[in-house]
Amino acid sequence: MDQELLDRAQTGDSAAFGELYDRHHAVVWRFVVHRIHSVTVAEDLVQDTFLEILKHRDRFDAERGVSFETFLCSIADKLIRKHRRRQARTLAYLEWLRPQAAAGGTDSTFEQKANQVMDLNKATLKLPERQQEVLHLSDAEEFSMQEIVETVGITLPAVKSLLFRAREGMKKLLKPGGKK
Repeated sequence: MDQELLDRAQTGDSAAFGELYDRHHAVVWRFVVHRIHSVTVAEDLVQDTFLEILKHRDRFDAERGVSFETFLCSIADKLIRKHRRRQARTLAYLEWLRPQAAAGGTDSTFEQKANQVMDLNKATLKLPERQQEVLHLSDAEEFSMQEIVETVGITLPAVKSLLFRAREGMKKLLKPGGKK
């Protein structure tokens, strides 16, 4: 059914595209919003995901046994990674702009928590991109190993290896005196 709707949408059938959107919007929305934690950005990425299916329609083949929702989530995942790369560049720029705190000054509790979150984000961004992705899918999204395999498109042993290396990398980055 999804393959047929996608074929029709590819030829400009807006009703078919609308039906695909209505059927799968909620799944893609949950997938994106849980990874991005910003409703505004998530809305944009969900819209972009559905527009991308028209460009990459040839990559979906229902006969391969991959669900249409997995196909959509893999597209969303690529868009999320692209967004995070842009976000990392912006964060680096903002860090460069942020004035240094005066020596001996004390941070408020809010600022301390914000700094802890920033440290965690910075540490995560130091991991290779695939490790970031697998770690997030496993720990934040609570995807099963098989769901990660299908979403990311790599083998189960590769997923397990990336997840192990990501967790070890985070331990090293977050321990006192670790590279930040």
